[in-house]
Amino acid sequence: MDVESSRQQGPKGDASSNSMAAASEVSVDWRGRPCRPERHGGMKAAVLVLGIQAFEIMAIAAVGNNLITYVFNEMHFPLSKSANIVTNFIGTMFLLSLLGGFLSDSYLGSFWTMLIFGFVELSGFILLAVQAHLPQLRPPACDMKAAGQCEEVAGVKAGIFFAALYLVALGSGCLKPNIIAHGADQFRRDGEDQAVDGGKRLSSYFNAAYFSFCVGEMVALTVLVWVQTRSGMDVGFGVSAAAMAVGLVSLVAGVFFYRNKPPQGSICTPIAKVRTSYQQGAVLSQSYHGHSIFF
Repeated sequence: MDVESSRQQGPKGDASSNSMAAASEVSVDWRGRPCRPERHGGMKAAVLVLGIQAFEIMAIAAVGNNLITYVFNEMHFPLSKSANIVTNFIGTMFLLSLLGGFLSDSYLGSFWTMLIFGFVELSGFILLAVQAHLPQLRPPACDMKAAGQCEEVAGVKAGIFFAALYLVALGSGCLKPNIIAHGADQFRRDGEDQAVDGGKRLSSYFNAAYFSFCVGEMVALTVLVWVQTRSGMDVGFGVSAAAMAVGLVSLVAGVFFYRNKPPQGSICTPIAKVRTSYQQGAVLSQSYHGHSIFF
């Protein structure tokens, strides 16, 4: 009897798992309609995703490279505290990648996650540029190397600085894990696409993604750092904000061509369902066989 029931349940379980797998492979356009291969996805859409990758890394790398100098010379934090501020900023940014991946997979999808948190990051760059430009938002000018003791930023001014800094960390952290994934989603991975040259195009995309990352880093660590050193950190932060804005324009330009993977809901839901099903099965087994089961 148990064998028969397991045989009857087997095809249903296989069908259910197959339907879930098929649902996870479905891609939709920006309106939620099924994608058309001749219109959506492909390298033309992936190139626009590479645009935001190059410009975002350009913006964040330029800020991170000279941040400790800005914190020490302009905010007048001691050198040890300045180093802690920078390392906390970088660590927070990478930890928030977990949040970005969770929101993308569970609720928002990669495109909307990138768009929302891209504007969050842009707002942080703008706020940093405004504070660096306006003397009334910074502590009084003082040479930390000569004086040794300068008035450290505090109160509202410190609040503005840390708010701007962690807006950048939040935006960049939630943006980073979705860029490569969204670009890879533009290539179909079913049998039809693999029969042509889908694998080669996907490999070419990853090569191009690494190249765009390197180009962004190179420009940030040469041109933008030179601008910061020569023209001031306010101009440098402004250029980073402009680079981030260009990246967002590149992202939005492909909205009509993207293949979007729908969010699958919270990862906690299937875990809770499995636990509930297990408990219900244990209760039924206990009532059927007439013996106790302990958890």
